[in-house]
Amino acid sequence: KEYKKDFEESMKGRNLTGLEVTPSLLHVKYATKIASEKEYRKDLEEGVKGKGLTALEETPDMLRAKNATQILNEKEYKKALEMEIRGKGLTELALETPDFVRAKNATDIASQIKYKQLAEMEKANYTSVVDTPEIIHAQQVKDLSSQKKYKEEAEKSMPHYVPVADTPEMQRVRENQKNFSMV
Repeated sequence: KEYKKDFEESMKGRNLTGLEVTPSLLHVKYATKIASEKEYRKDLEEGVKGKGLTALEETPDMLRAKNATQILNEKEYKKALEMEIRGKGLTELALETPDFVRAKNATDIASQIKYKQLAEMEKANYTSVVDTPEIIHAQQVKDLSSQKKYKEEAEKSMPHYVPVADTPEMQRVRENQKNFSMV
C-alpha cells in the first residue's frame, strides 16, 4: 500500500528518465530507511535500556573524569601500601604471617605448660616443717576460745528462739526413723 501511495505521489505524471525516480529505486530507499530504523531501535535497546544514563559516560569529558578517578584510586592504593610497608623489613612482614603467629602461640602455650610442670616439681622438693609444741598449743587455744565465744553467743540468743511445732511430715519422719532403728 505504501509503495503504491509513494508511486502515485511521486511518480504519476512524471517522465522516467533518470535512475533516481524508478519505482524499484524508491522501494530500495524505503526498505533501507525501515532497516536503519530497526537497527537504531535494536542498538537503543541493547545499549541504553536498563543502564540509566550510560550515554553520558561516553562523552570525552566523562571518560576523562572516569580515567582520572581510576588513576587517583591507584595512587591512593600505592600510597597506603607504601605507608604500611615503609619502615618494615621483610623479616617483620614474615613475622606477621598467620603460620608464624600460630607457631608463636603454640610455643607460648608450651612454655606455660613447662613453667607449670617446673613449679610442681619444685613444690615436691620442699619439706614440711613439723609443728612445734608452741604452735600446736596456740592452735588449740584458738579453737577453744572460738568455741567458748560461740557457746556464749548461743546461750545469749537462746531465749529468743521459739521451738517450731511438729508438722505432720516431721512426725512421719520420726516414726520412720524409730521403725528403721528397731529393724
